[in-house]
Amino acid sequence: MAQKSLPLDDLTFREIREGNFIYADKTKYIYKLLEARRFKCCFLSRPRRFGKTLLLGTLEELFQGDRELFRGLWIDKSGYKFERHPVLFFSMDYTGIKTDDDLILNIKDDLNSFAEDYEITLTKTVYGQMFKQLLKGICKKHGTRVVILVDEYDAPVTDHILDEELAKANRTVLHDFYRSVKSNLRYIHFAFVTGITRFAMTALDSGPNNFKDISLKPKFAGICGFTERDVNKLFRGMFRKTIEILQKDGELGPNAGPDELMALIKKYYDGYNWLGEENILNPFSILNFFEEKSLDMYWPELGCPSHMKALAKKNPLDFIHPSLDSYSVTDVRKTRLSNLQAVPLLFHSGYLTIDRPTVIETIEEGIVIKEKAFIFRFPNQEVSQAYRKRFFDDIFEPKHGYLSNFTRELPNALAKKDSITVARLLSDILTSISFNEHPPEDDLVLSEQPDRGYEPTKTERYYHAIFHTCFLAAGFEVHSQGSSAHGRNDIALYLNNKVRVVIELKYCHAKEMTDDDGYVVKSGVEYKKAELKAKEMSAALDKAVNQMRDKDYAGPYRAAGCSVSCLAVAIRNRNQVAVRFFEY
Repeated sequence: MAQKSLPLDDLTFREIREGNFIYADKTKYIYKLLEARRFKCCFLSRPRRFGKTLLLGTLEELFQGDRELFRGLWIDKSGYKFERHPVLFFSMDYTGIKTDDDLILNIKDDLNSFAEDYEITLTKTVYGQMFKQLLKGICKKHGTRVVILVDEYDAPVTDHILDEELAKANRTVLHDFYRSVKSNLRYIHFAFVTGITRFAMTALDSGPNNFKDISLKPKFAGICGFTERDVNKLFRGMFRKTIEILQKDGELGPNAGPDELMALIKKYYDGYNWLGEENILNPFSILNFFEEKSLDMYWPELGCPSHMKALAKKNPLDFIHPSLDSYSVTDVRKTRLSNLQAVPLLFHSGYLTIDRPTVIETIEEGIVIKEKAFIFRFPNQEVSQAYRKRFFDDIFEPKHGYLSNFTRELPNALAKKDSITVARLLSDILTSISFNEHPPEDDLVLSEQPDRGYEPTKTERYYHAIFHTCFLAAGFEVHSQGSSAHGRNDIALYLNNKVRVVIELKYCHAKEMTDDDGYVVKSGVEYKKAELKAKEMSAALDKAVNQMRDKDYAGPYRAAGCSVSCLAVAIRNRNQVAVRFFEY
């Protein structure tokens, strides 16, 4: 038998089955979903390129009743009856949505197209009424109820996440759409909705006929993606050639066999878990790995999802240094548009996965309340490596070449305590970022309160986020907000197992008034610009040094037997950087 081909393009289920392409049989999961009969309306969340569209296409063909497409698959031997039902397949990844009216017009266009396909005349003009008229007409004409399939349900919201007014307006339209689905269940045999996020789900969650979320149901954990068994079964014929090429490239040893190859594949592309007994491998990466026969970051090459990229630009440190412990199940499942949190978004987008369930306890009015929660982790080396090296490019969009220079030169400069080179590299990184990416002028003010001491501003957190990401991209192990007995340092770098660099950042900004002779007036005192800049930067460095000494930021690392270098960093007017190495 000829070896099956790799379905690298966006092929439909029919194209895969008729074209002798590799297909991971998911029909056992589909059978469980349909035969349970408890779930008339279902929702599934999975990251991009994990097979959601293919799953919907499989359901579409199943309800079309063409049994020949399923010959040899699990469901063909299950006793499933392959009853035919009319299918309405919506893909909501609409383009050109500038107002909620545009979204309504796209939905109406879909309804009119379906009406034409099924030879139904629509006389209504309000899309909720059009939907009911269409469903009722199809049922009457075909004598059976309709199947509703919706792909990319959240795109009209996530694509406009920074335009809060439009995002909310589109969500209202979607609410009305899904309310129409639920109010017409007597005409519907089955409805299945997929997407990446959950924060557009208010309409799916509300009401007695809410959509059943199967995203974290253990028995449906493998409904998308490849299991280890799938890889061993489907790609076994490609193992020998893949091993030979990886041996030439030095990725595998000379005596490596299938077990060693499988271990390497799992290290790079395995690790996703939606609370099933086994982990799931990234299907997009696996297909491309066996096509190229090279270890690479295939899935992250698709780019950061637009909604996550937009939100990370607003709060970069939340995304760059996420806290992965103990997020309640409610927070993960019910993420709200008005209060989007980094970790649930990273999880739904595929950058994090569930490590294990846990329980968190809170006390309300003296009563201990226990709530189920999750602890998260990066799923595999592909994602963790890409997150370190490419997140900076996706969020801050630096000019070409600056980050590679930084990565190449910084480790040696830190080891030598070369303050001139370190300052230059940090300044170059800030210069490489577009002016529009920096915080607005209104944010560039230090917050100093006598009763609270120094309180970092939003702007300082922004630059903290930039440097944290750059250090990660340079290959360092990086920890932000590390604790000492008296406070938290900004950043700690691990040069090696026994050497640490502890960093404190300060941002200073002067709103300057310059006279005709080039002098700057500040607080009634005249300075030359260069003199004022040097004075402010020196004062910021002094503040950083004193804070690190007073709060003994280096203490915990010395106590662990490490050699510690202390580095004060001052930033002024977006791209002016001064640094000072010191010991205490």
